[in-house]
Amino acid sequence: MSSLIAATALFLGLHALLSGSPLRAHVVARTGEPAFKAGFSLVITLSLVWMGWAYSHAPLIPTWGTATALQPLALGLVLLGFLLFAASLAERNPTTLGLLPPDQVEARGTIRITRHAGLFGLGLWGLAHFIVNGDWASHLLFGSFAFQGLIAPLNLDRKYRRRHGAAWEVFARQTSYLPFVAILQGRNRLVWRELPWLAITLGLVAFTLAAALHARVVGIAVF
Repeated sequence: MSSLIAATALFLGLHALLSGSPLRAHVVARTGEPAFKAGFSLVITLSLVWMGWAYSHAPLIPTWGTATALQPLALGLVLLGFLLFAASLAERNPTTLGLLPPDQVEARGTIRITRHAGLFGLGLWGLAHFIVNGDWASHLLFGSFAFQGLIAPLNLDRKYRRRHGAAWEVFARQTSYLPFVAILQGRNRLVWRELPWLAITLGLVAFTLAAALHARVVGIAVF
């Protein structure tokens, strides 16, 4: 279990200390942006591999056990997560690795719903697995993904606000951190024809395949 704790601490700590903090600017000043991104991506990948290995070797220490009654809820969260993540891959978004300035992106399509669709997709996937797998190893692994997907966007918002100033404020007023909040508050509206339907369809296909193969790969049937 100590190995899994260390691996998840590395994964979350790297994001908290480097990705969205003032320390990042100091490191980039010494290494340059390309070298920083390459090194950061490499270490994150290694931490994910370590997390997977440590989880597979962690002892089973139950908490609330397998929450069978929550499986339909978990399945719905995973489906929404797949769709949001797939949609995020098909749209230009200033929150995706910070590659685009916000004044060059229109808040349309999925961005009308949330400016963090990709991270929310990851977070919902992690949250779904967290609630149905009642053991400490699963809480550590899937809780890390849930935290990174659902809480880390707040840190990104602060980073982009510092970086882009007024341009970010204009963009942020048109969308929201939480899905559908900007639409419910009247700051934007849902336009169905703007949604990336091809990507959403591929996300649905990916979800169906993952669900169908879940029992064979993981050993637990979801249907």
